[in-house]
Amino acid sequence: MKVQSLVASTVFAIAGLAVGGAQAATIFSDPTPTGELATNAHPVLDRFKAAGGAAVLSFIIDGYGSLDGQNFYEDDFTLKVNGKRVVVGTFNLGGGGAQDLYKAPTGTSAIDLDGYTPGQVSFRGGQEELHVPVDLIHGMNSFSFSYRSLAGPSHAGFQGTGDEGWGLQNIAVTGAIPEPGAWALMLVGFGGVGAALRSARSRQRTIA
Repeated sequence: MKVQSLVASTVFAIAGLAVGGAQAATIFSDPTPTGELATNAHPVLDRFKAAGGAAVLSFIIDGYGSLDGQNFYEDDFTLKVNGKRVVVGTFNLGGGGAQDLYKAPTGTSAIDLDGYTPGQVSFRGGQEELHVPVDLIHGMNSFSFSYRSLAGPSHAGFQGTGDEGWGLQNIAVTGAIPEPGAWALMLVGFGGVGAALRSARSRQRTIA
């Protein structure tokens, strides 16, 4: 029991070091702006390999002309991670309307880089910076970014790039990695676990 307690205590201590002594590392980066894209067109796709685990996806949405928030001309943004819809929202990027995140994981932040007052129409476009917690899988991961102009009796539908458009830039994925000092302490901890297990086996053979 004493050896089991020692092993359990050491493992928990190592886990604490891994979490506490960590720094952000860039897993994927695609800073190049896409330029203006039409709503209701094909999504923007990014694919990359990763070891898996928790990470943060950050990016900037570029709005052109009168890209709308929540109003009659509403345009909705969607982010899918590995085929699963993670974020759905609408933002005032030059066309007025209210800003709203209809769906987003806990910890998501959306930052208005233009400082428009609620509903303000500028026809000058705008920018929204998002930071989204994501769970990566081991191997190939995919991100899908898209915009849709709502249609039907209560919305105007697609208006074309002469009126509005959207794009992306500064796409990045960051994750936490242990700092060098934490790695060293973790290795010492694992060595201690191994020594304790060898000592326990030796005593069991002697008693037998």
